[in-house]
Amino acid sequence: MPLIALATLAGCGGSKNVGRVTGTVTLDGQPLPDALVTFSPMKEGGSSGLGKTDSAGAYSLTYSAGVNGAEIGENRVTISTITQGNEIVPMEYNTQTKLKAEVKAGPNTFDWPLKGGGPIYSPAPPPGKNAPPPGKKKR
Repeated sequence: MPLIALATLAGCGGSKNVGRVTGTVTLDGQPLPDALVTFSPMKEGGSSGLGKTDSAGAYSLTYSAGVNGAEIGENRVTISTITQGNEIVPMEYNTQTKLKAEVKAGPNTFDWPLKGGGPIYSPAPPPGKNAPPPGKKKR
């Protein structure tokens, strides 16, 4: 019977250096669906925990296959919608984030009430994207 208990714990996010992380993300008071939430450990050599918000803005992080959460300790947090094509989250929450979270052993809840209106990251178009068609000169 003890082996079954160990196998169950291992499959439920049981890892000594990982705490379970859930929460919600809102933008100007509204749920933010389809946002990528990333917790990256501040200590060198750590691995990130990732999650995607659902239609209600709720997320749960995955650390690795079969392990849910993020590394215990201080984490840098980024929240972005760029994977959906257009970024709507201001840079202060992703490319220039100052968001941090202290993950502890066991369950952790981090809710992120984001405010819009700040500058938004816009990646450069791929090379040749704005080039004129062959035979035409760009004016």
